[in-house]
Amino acid sequence: MKCPYCGEEMEQGVIQSQHELSWMAKRHFMGGADFHEGSVLLSALSIFKGSAVVSHLCRKCKKVIIDYENGKCDCNHSK
Repeated sequence: MKCPYCGEEMEQGVIQSQHELSWMAKRHFMGGADFHEGSVLLSALSIFKGSAVVSHLCRKCKKVIIDYENGKCDCNHSK
């Protein structure tokens, strides 16, 4: 994947956590994506696997991109 900021080739990898991974408009100390309107669940928590999303890293621009279309970024999602 080419970086949309500088055009350099990006490295594919994963961002992982022991918790659910989600995007929210602001920081919340309690509750996951299901509890906050407008939130996007990127990877549901799996007790055995944790959670992880496929991402692309540009070392030049210091940017990370996660394409969450149809849940395809979720490493625990059945394809």
